[in-house]
Amino acid sequence: MQQDKLQLMEGHWEHGTTQEEESSREWVVEYRVDVDNISYHHLSMIEGKNLQTVQANLFAELREEYSDSERIDVTVIRMEPVETHVIERHFDTASAYQP
Repeated sequence: MQQDKLQLMEGHWEHGTTQEEESSREWVVEYRVDVDNISYHHLSMIEGKNLQTVQANLFAELREEYSDSERIDVTVIRMEPVETHVIERHFDTASAYQP
């Protein structure tokens, strides 16, 4: 019984370290930028290991895109990792996507 508990705890710890060592993946980031009373809606695919790296990459994208602007207001609408769930039968290489 004690052995089983120990193995469960070890498995849990290993799972936690695996998540921390995860490689970069794509995140979808939807945001609005307000500049000089004009609003721009953006949808970007940004690569990162976690939320902090995605935010840093978003700030870099914003600095590049709006380098001429003195001030911009940014509202992040959605920031989430892209989950891939592909069902091959929904795709026909000879035509279009079929839901």
